[in-house]
Amino acid sequence: MTRASHDLIFSVHIPKTGGTSFAEVLRHAYGRRVAFAYGPHHARTHPLLRELGKKADRAVVAQLAEEGVRVVHGHFSASVFADAVPDPSRYWIWLREPVERTISHFHFFKDKHAARGALGTQVAAGTLPLTAFAAHPAIRNLQARHVGPFAVSEFGFVGITEHMTAGLRQLGLSAPVGRTPTANVNREKPEFDRQTRAAIAAENITDVAVYSEGLRVFLERERRPGSVRAPQTLGFVARTLDRWRTVPAPERTE
Repeated sequence: MTRASHDLIFSVHIPKTGGTSFAEVLRHAYGRRVAFAYGPHHARTHPLLRELGKKADRAVVAQLAEEGVRVVHGHFSASVFADAVPDPSRYWIWLREPVERTISHFHFFKDKHAARGALGTQVAAGTLPLTAFAAHPAIRNLQARHVGPFAVSEFGFVGITEHMTAGLRQLGLSAPVGRTPTANVNREKPEFDRQTRAAIAAENITDVAVYSEGLRVFLERERRPGSVRAPQTLGFVARTLDRWRTVPAPERTE
């Protein structure tokens, strides 16, 4: 990696991959130098990112950097910023085993359908079973679509949700004192038989391939300590002063 430590990082939060826990880690490490992008109506979304659209404006990216932002984190695919910042080493992403991610997403919609539109309403009403949910265009191969135009191996950081602690170690980051980053494991989810899981995997073959490559990259970097670079974190004094400025927490989408 040759990226300078001050270059803006784009952290892609795929739903149900532990991204909300990672947001807390980023907030702890960088304070208000993190710009969140959770949609135009979310209280935590940075003002410059409320009208993000399908492609980020180069001027917006430049202004974020001028304001001292070090990491942009939120629900966007790498393709949103790819034209403005075509260097894949400046992108971070967490990936999760595709079948588990899809099941988790299904139950999230089932529990919180009121805020999730027509798709969530169908899930909650029982009119859209899990296998059909996995095949829905909005859900199918969701992780691959977030990866966007880059190869997974080119990302500056590839985290694996099932190995979150090791991923944070690669970045040299840590959770706030007393907090343990979680992979959003819902122990109340029912178990599904092999046939159902195979059907989910069959609908998400591209995601299976992306996850497999991401795991390979992650393990390779585990064997090369220091191969992953992250912007310099805030010092103790700066972090203490930053606590006086409160920022709303993102809703739990993980």
